[in-house]
This record gives sequence, C-alpha cells and structure tokens, in this order.
Amino acid sequence: GAQKVYSEFAEWCEEQSKQLGFEIKTGKSEVRDLKATIEQATAKIGSLETRVEELAGSVATNEADLKAATHIREKENKAFVAEEKELMETIDTLQRAIGIIEKEMKGGASMVQLERADSTVQALAVLVEASK
Repeated sequence: GAQKVYSEFAEWCEEQSKQLGFEIKTGKSEVRDLKATIEQATAKIGSLETRVEELAGSVATNEADLKAATHIREKENKAFVAEEKELMETIDTLQRAIGIIEKEMKGGASMVQLERADSTVQALAVLVEASK
C-alpha cells in the first residue's frame, strides 16, 4: 500500500518536474523572443521619432517659405494693381485724345497747333494738355 502510493507520488512528482522544466524552458524562450521584439520596436520608435523630427523641420521650413512667398505675391499684386490703374488712366486719356483728334480733324479748328507738332507723340501731348 504505502510503497505503491509513494511510487505513484514519486512518478507524479517526476512528471510534474519534467512538465515544469519544459514550461520554464518554453517561458525562457518566450522571454528571449519578447525581449528581441521589444528591442526591434524600440529601434523602430527611435527611427520614427527621428523621421518625425525631420518632417516637423521640413513642415516648418515649408510654412516659412509659403509665408515669404505669400508676402512677395501680395507686394507684387499691390504693384500690379497700381500699374494697372495707371495704365487704365493712360488708356482713358488716350481715348479722349483720339476723340479730340477725330473732332479736330472733322472741324479743322486749332489745327495750327497740331501742324506745328513734329510727331504723333507731340500732337497727342498738345491734345492731352488741351483737354485738361
């Protein structure tokens, strides 16, 4: 009786010991694998943080470039608008001068001044002055 119980218990203990040994070996292997995974993930985090810093720097540079370009475009637009206004006024003046020339050509009055003009530019200048 007692010997049989002891033998069965000893066999059970030996089985348990083998099982625990295998589980310990498997656990240690899993720990090694998990440590390697953690190291890889840590390295990846480091490289991604570096990339994020690079991209943040690039975004900051691009935003500064955009701001500078916007400022330049605003100045250019302001200059364009002023030039356009001046040109439109000049065109208006020339159109009025053409109207005056056409009227003078039909009427013949004040042609003495125009006849003394050496060029079309001078004739226009005389007419523009006369229209003021």
